[in-house]
Amino acid sequence: MVNLTLNKSCKNTPNDFNPTKLNSVKEPQAYFTNIEQVILDTLDEAFTSIKISVAWFTNKKLITKLISLRKDRKITIQILVDDNDVNKKYFYNLFESDLQENEIEIKKLNLQKFNHNKFSIIDNKIVITGSYNYTEKANKNLENIVVTENPKTADYYDRIFQFLTEADYIDKNLQLLFDNYSFANKLISAFYPFSRKLMTSVEDKIHLGFCFTHFNGYYNEISHDAGLIFNPTWKHHKGLRKFEKKRKNNNVSIHDINSNYLQEFPLPITKELITSYKIDEINNFNFETTYEIAKYKINDIDFDDLADSFKSNEIALLRHYKSKFKNIFTIDELNELIKKDVDLIKEDYIWIINFAPFLNERMVNKIYGIPSI
Repeated sequence: MVNLTLNKSCKNTPNDFNPTKLNSVKEPQAYFTNIEQVILDTLDEAFTSIKISVAWFTNKKLITKLISLRKDRKITIQILVDDNDVNKKYFYNLFESDLQENEIEIKKLNLQKFNHNKFSIIDNKIVITGSYNYTEKANKNLENIVVTENPKTADYYDRIFQFLTEADYIDKNLQLLFDNYSFANKLISAFYPFSRKLMTSVEDKIHLGFCFTHFNGYYNEISHDAGLIFNPTWKHHKGLRKFEKKRKNNNVSIHDINSNYLQEFPLPITKELITSYKIDEINNFNFETTYEIAKYKINDIDFDDLADSFKSNEIALLRHYKSKFKNIFTIDELNELIKKDVDLIKEDYIWIINFAPFLNERMVNKIYGIPSI
């Protein structure tokens, strides 16, 4: 046990508590220096709860602060660290008994993965996240954190904390996947990191998707539909693997032309390929149209104006491919996107933020109706 000298004075006291702050939203602030002190000061704003998830936790000052807050304000505190040798030696051996003595709960990771998350949730409204682990060594590194005060963001991180620590937790977003199988199949097929074993169990249910070019009357256009052909783990699919080998070796026969497995582009297809193809084709069309208007007189073409036109096309398309939505969606917002048949390849943050953090193989099998082994 480490002898921890507690700082009885806190920057804020319960008498300073202002209920109007509960619904406040503040712009995120980034910090690259003095990070330890920023975290200490931000923890000092807690009055009800603190949840922490970090890969390593060996910083005595932060441990002392948490115990002090627990003693002085009876705050509910939960800590999740990765179950690695460093934490066994410097977190559990040195601090576990002090934390448990003060009724600070040490949570266990529910997943068989390395917990590289680094975030804290304070009073269900403030979030600290970034590269900084709660170690003294981190003070000597080039690190960063972002502090944001936003109840919606805090709720999102709280749900991640529950997913990491509770075996039976099913996030509310996943119910949308059970209720909208077609959407779920496209989403999971396009983005989930399938293991070979999982692919074998769901291979006949996977949505392949498509991506092909065609002439629209003005220029070549590219059309696509989200599916496994966009997924880096497509190689676990026997049918796709077989036909991709044929395509590479120029062994495609007339009988293969109508197969759903045969693809125009090498796999996996990327969002960048679609973006660049559209930009190139539109720009080529603009150039040819301008050239024709100038009646093939090269001196009559305003290339500065043409260059500006090309740039504006690129910017417009890149903006279109960036998420135009806020990263974290409510259930109603997600339902609306599903109804509109949102383009999952363009708006991939729908997956990255709203579904990926809450899915594992057990849940994927459930969505596909595969019995658990």
